[in-house]
Amino acid sequence: MQPPAAPACLEQLAVEHSASVLSEQRRVGPRADDFQTAFAAAYLDPDVQVPVEAVRAYQIGATPLLWWNVGRTAAVVNAAVLSDLAVVDATRLDAGVDAPVGGLTELGLGKIGGRALVKFLLHARVIATYVHIGAELCLTDEHDGPDGYRVRVTGHHTYFTSSKHVVPLAFSVTVDPAGQIAVHGG
Repeated sequence: MQPPAAPACLEQLAVEHSASVLSEQRRVGPRADDFQTAFAAAYLDPDVQVPVEAVRAYQIGATPLLWWNVGRTAAVVNAAVLSDLAVVDATRLDAGVDAPVGGLTELGLGKIGGRALVKFLLHARVIATYVHIGAELCLTDEHDGPDGYRVRVTGHHTYFTSSKHVVPLAFSVTVDPAGQIAVHGG
């Protein structure tokens, strides 16, 4: 008897440090030493704030989801559509562990598809899928319906110590009907 075939990859993603929010911040603002551990929700002032170019394609209406604060020391999410977001490190999330991320506001509900939201969270590194270099990811087993959105993410991330390491990743992301986002290890 053969083991069951792996689910088909619905979409492949490359998430790379060279195209990250941190790399952009180091170019446009004062030097930051490390990735953000959270993204505060802020009401935006387009007269003094600019969108984060690395993830500018992710928008609700014509408004990007991620912007630089006035000092360009940190990225903030649009408070009209997202709550504060906690960074979840999927590279260290144990199987069976659930980690809350944050959520869509009442205004944000239904304005962005589940897959687009998950891709934003991955590319913004709200869901951290790499430590140093980047990650190659595959979205599989997607469900979208009245009980919310769920997608499984598999792949690997690459980092270096004294040698190259390629480590597998597997987790799921859910968005419940109220807009609450969580990452589930394993």
